[in-house]
Amino acid sequence: MDDKRLDKTAVKPQKPKRKWPKGSLLFGFFLLAGVIYVSMHLGEGREFLKLVRHADPGWLIVGVLYQVATYLCSGAIWWIVVEHYEIDISLGELSALSLAKLSLEKIVPSGGFGGSLLLVRSVEGRGAPECVAAATLLVDVLSSYASKAISIVIAVIIIWIAQGIQWVVIIVCAVFTLFAVVILGGVFLLTGIGEKKIPGWLRKIPAVGSVVKSISEAPPEAMHSKRLFWGATGLQLLVILLDAATLDAMLRSIGYAAQFDKIFASFAMANIASMLSLIPGGLGAFEGVSILMLGLLKVPVKAGLAATLMLRAFILWLPMIPGFFILHRESSKILNKNKN
Repeated sequence: MDDKRLDKTAVKPQKPKRKWPKGSLLFGFFLLAGVIYVSMHLGEGREFLKLVRHADPGWLIVGVLYQVATYLCSGAIWWIVVEHYEIDISLGELSALSLAKLSLEKIVPSGGFGGSLLLVRSVEGRGAPECVAAATLLVDVLSSYASKAISIVIAVIIIWIAQGIQWVVIIVCAVFTLFAVVILGGVFLLTGIGEKKIPGWLRKIPAVGSVVKSISEAPPEAMHSKRLFWGATGLQLLVILLDAATLDAMLRSIGYAAQFDKIFASFAMANIASMLSLIPGGLGAFEGVSILMLGLLKVPVKAGLAATLMLRAFILWLPMIPGFFILHRESSKILNKNKN
């Protein structure tokens, strides 16, 4: 694009929606999904409360600060895209959206698509044209997979040096490679082709169809911009580092200190396993791989279990409280925009 300043009138008019029940129904769906999610994780919550009673509060506070920083980094990923196209949306607003996106992705079994749709519609609702909102989604997806691939490479090197290659490492890496090739191949094929060229069967898939449509509207320049790609990838890697640092803080809060490179490797593998499971919040997959990898890297199983459960609470449980309020606000804004 020679002219980065885009015409905001390019946003296609939406058909007016009926006024009365939809905002309540949409948030009600989120609330129902949240209740189901909480029920699934109720045992984790009880165990977390037991652990916190004996944990060092100083390290718990450090963990909270690490997690606040992750939302600022996630917001900054989208902020550098909208700034690139000279759209005025504050970092604070986008950081709040990152919290809502995470909450939605953890409770709705949609492979992350529900959170992506929230991102696109919320960015559009703040004055960005459809193509800029689509570019934000595109850069977010590409940088997310790139950062995970880099983190996996680093984790494999750490594990190889410390313990040799294990079967669980081979399986996770192989599945992630296949998954990434399929997703990224689809993204490259769909970017910039326009809605009319999307296969009809793909458009009809709930949630997926809308995301595919958004990706098809993204300007190809967003995919080829090295500045956007590497800037966003660096921020995604920082999020992974901060989450691993939170796991380290949880271990320290219960009186166990381990080498950070081993903690990073364990978290990176568990993070990938959680994504590949396609289960809300990676229920079971994250915990199992995290404890297994920490054990392989000589962290006692009892300490690994306790720290993993505490980390899950910091990543999943605590953000749900503000996340639901932001989801309610954003769903109301999106529906009000559609009525106009």
